[in-house]
Amino acid sequence: MNEYKFRGKCIIKFNLKTLTGLHIGGTAEGIEIGGLDNPVIKDPITNHPYIPGSSLKGKLRSLLEWGLDKVFKNKKNETPPHTCENDPEIMELQKKIREIQEDKKEKLEEERKKKLKEKIENCPICRIFGISAGAEVGEPTRLTVRDSFPSQETIKKWENTLGKGIYTEMKVENTIDRITSIANPRTMERVPKDSIFEIEMIYDIYKDDDVDFLKYLFQAMNLLEDNFLGGSGSRGSGKIKFENPKISFRGKEKYYKTPNSEEKIIQLDEILKEAKNNSEISIPKRLYDRFEEIKKQLEEIIKEEEKVQ
Repeated sequence: MNEYKFRGKCIIKFNLKTLTGLHIGGTAEGIEIGGLDNPVIKDPITNHPYIPGSSLKGKLRSLLEWGLDKVFKNKKNETPPHTCENDPEIMELQKKIREIQEDKKEKLEEERKKKLKEKIENCPICRIFGISAGAEVGEPTRLTVRDSFPSQETIKKWENTLGKGIYTEMKVENTIDRITSIANPRTMERVPKDSIFEIEMIYDIYKDDDVDFLKYLFQAMNLLEDNFLGGSGSRGSGKIKFENPKISFRGKEKYYKTPNSEEKIIQLDEILKEAKNNSEISIPKRLYDRFEEIKKQLEEIIKEEEKVQ
């Protein structure tokens, strides 16, 4: 029997507000006079800067790996993105398999694969962000992160403040020779502070307990608010804040059978009541802390959707 069954998708939307300048690197313009050494990535059609889904997803994954103690070294003593195959317990079993007699290897190998499957099924990183295509035990990726583009209000503000067709600022940084004190300046392009980008993430539901793991996405977002997005974070760039959340569910029925149907909205007003009047409260942290209320709504919606099928 297939353990996976497509139930539907959670549509998760936020506004991402830059609290300092933001630099996510693009392609350098070249070495011609006037060329910029450190440009930001831009849409080639509109020339508007944007946030690649890969940049946001990768940062969320990295921070959550550290937050959940899931950073492991592999056989080459490297620390690549997390996989449960590099879990110390699994690697210890692999070592034993190499060292024991041939007639005992099969049983221990079965034990290792069973243990690996259990770890992957219970691992928020593997469940949410997925595992490599070459992994022994498969698991579908739950989270999709779209490229994020600036709001229309932000584009208007850039043009009104910076000038028509100008959407970024230039920040000059210096490195100083410790002996001669000679400065070596370089120019870095940044998205200005107080810019708004529209974030959309899709979280797929395939198993009964997939809803439980959604809370870890909010944990990762909270960690990002106290870290930085993009480059030069240790030098002041990349501080962001998530605002104006909207979470909805679109069940399988909506895709296949019901024309012009709308997704079900998760009610967040009561959960975020205090956060609306206090800018110091992290919205992702509040969603994480009161996740049981979100979970209850989601599970009720999923049950109602499946009754219709």
